[in-house]
Amino acid sequence: MTDEADVFELARKYHSELKVEEPSLATLAAELFGDLGLKFKEFLEKEGYSITGAKFLDYDKSLVLSVIKGERSYEIVLRKT
Repeated sequence: MTDEADVFELARKYHSELKVEEPSLATLAAELFGDLGLKFKEFLEKEGYSITGAKFLDYDKSLVLSVIKGERSYEIVLRKT
């Protein structure tokens, strides 16, 4: 279980590194996904992708990461089940 201080630190990283603009949504992402989204970002960057933004699709545990590589753009959905 992640304690409150860890959640807020993760929320700051979701805001700055994954570009989740709303602080409350960054906190929600940290609570739902822990460090998974940040690890996923690291993997994508190693593969040459860049994160261009993130948003909640439906406020129902779905975070959409927008990524690009070269001329191609993609959306990747993280969903907590």
